[in-house]
Amino acid sequence: MRRTRLVSILQMSMLLVLLQGEAASAATCSAKPPSDVVIAIDVGHLARQPSGGVCGSDGNCGWGETSARGIPEYDFNLKLATRIYDELVREGFRSARLMIPTVMRPVARTLRERPARANAMNADIFLSVHHDGVHDKFLQPWTYDGQSRHYFDRSSGFSLHVSPRNPQYDDSLALARLIGDRLMEKGLRFTRIHEPGNPEGAQVPWADATRGIYRRDNLAVLRLTKMPAVLLEGGVIVNREEELQVATPAYQSIFAAAVVKSITEFCYPRTASPALAGSPASGARGR
Repeated sequence: MRRTRLVSILQMSMLLVLLQGEAASAATCSAKPPSDVVIAIDVGHLARQPSGGVCGSDGNCGWGETSARGIPEYDFNLKLATRIYDELVREGFRSARLMIPTVMRPVARTLRERPARANAMNADIFLSVHHDGVHDKFLQPWTYDGQSRHYFDRSSGFSLHVSPRNPQYDDSLALARLIGDRLMEKGLRFTRIHEPGNPEGAQVPWADATRGIYRRDNLAVLRLTKMPAVLLEGGVIVNREEELQVATPAYQSIFAAAVVKSITEFCYPRTASPALAGSPASGARGR
């Protein structure tokens, strides 16, 4: 009898530990109404500065990619981030924050300032909005509007990035999986350009090869944030066709709606259609 009681006590203790573990790992947004959920939307990179005075000693000016037609990546990032922000507010997430980057010298300070801002506002979710390219040596020359430009048409599609060094890595990956599923439901494809076998890209491991999610151990905006964090690449802007597509309001609206639906499902899985661990929506993938 005594042994039976001891086993029962141990079983109850294990159950309590499991329940506490679930509570500890649950997204903080699940305990709040949408209007109180703080979502930090980081506009990736910097607007191009006329003097170039923020450039570091390594030549990094913080401007990101330059599109096939010569448009700075920041311009694309700002438009997509703003569309995501507007959609979040429209769906009731009125505490969303659009984070316009502060220009700092040297530019490396800006990378640390972004997660610091999100941490200071006690954000529940952090999204960093970017657009993709390839290493410069793989770009091909062409002339557009009388100007010498560079392109790479053999890569297209979105990608998602998470860091295992983020203290909320499991939730970061869960959110990224939802975003990947919802984007593929909309007919969008992910790129494989960053997988280890492709020298044109970052050559990093997959976090989920069925949803276009890469593992990025050292990205400051992902590893230094204290909340679930995902970096979104909205498309490949050095691809001449995709550059035109991602610049359209229609594409930005589709992308933003998929992201907002994912956040709703992430925060409120009982009232949405969760896809935290299931099969991806489709096998759609690009190069």
